[in-house]
Amino acid sequence: MKGKFIMSSIVLVVSVVLLRAVGGLVFSACLPGEFSIQDDVEGVMDIPEHVVEDANNLALQLFGNSNDECDRLVDSLLQVYSQAEDRDFLLIFNSGGLGKEEIGPEWASILEGIEEELGKLGHTTLLVIYARTSEGLRASITEIRESIYFYPSKAQPLASQIDFLTRHIEGIRVIVAGESGGAVFSNEVMELLEANPRVYSIQTGIPFAYHGLVSERSLVINDNGIIPDVLSTGDLWAIFLANLWRLPTYRPAEGHLFFYIRAPGHIYTWDHPGVNSEISSFLRDHFAGE
Repeated sequence: MKGKFIMSSIVLVVSVVLLRAVGGLVFSACLPGEFSIQDDVEGVMDIPEHVVEDANNLALQLFGNSNDECDRLVDSLLQVYSQAEDRDFLLIFNSGGLGKEEIGPEWASILEGIEEELGKLGHTTLLVIYARTSEGLRASITEIRESIYFYPSKAQPLASQIDFLTRHIEGIRVIVAGESGGAVFSNEVMELLEANPRVYSIQTGIPFAYHGLVSERSLVINDNGIIPDVLSTGDLWAIFLANLWRLPTYRPAEGHLFFYIRAPGHIYTWDHPGVNSEISSFLRDHFAGE
């Protein structure tokens, strides 16, 4: 009898520990994303004291008294402010997947195309990546949880930082760009910034399960002009057939999901006719002659 009691106690303790560990991972708070400037830039310029104070207040509003997280956000935000102050556009890219990868070769061509088109219209641009997920298992699980519910917590910090930049940098316009899950994230940010007329968005390959409202200042591309995007149309059978009896390959040319799963049409580059023509027209319609 005593042995059964001891064993039951051990099982109970282990179960509680495991449940607390799983709960800590699943329900952990979202950490702030971080900007990474991609263009060649000079050092940080002198920043007015009221801008620094406003950045610190924003960090406190978003993350309370977490000093490390507040400092990280302030440093990242002020670096972008410093480099974007003399630009016409801030171009923010949000990747697909878990939201922490570098810019892939497909969207790298699109971002280059956007910068070139804006240059032809007489505008200067600063390109940054917004990594919404940090390294580590906890951060990845939090990202998966957020993506299932379409980023109820993660979209607000980026929207608040964009609002900060448009308030403090006179005349600057922001283009929030994203692919796949990053497009969903970008659209949620746009919904929060619907009242800000200086924020625009370019999105590709939004998964079929998402049905958010699309702003008049947003361009959504779900067809590259060559192959219909099976992920955007919800053609799961086509995805199944595309992967049947085939070994996974990294970034298959016809389109991919999580890099290895074939998803025909779920790929967008500047060379695709349904991409460059749509983006060029969108930029000319909104920003030509300014």
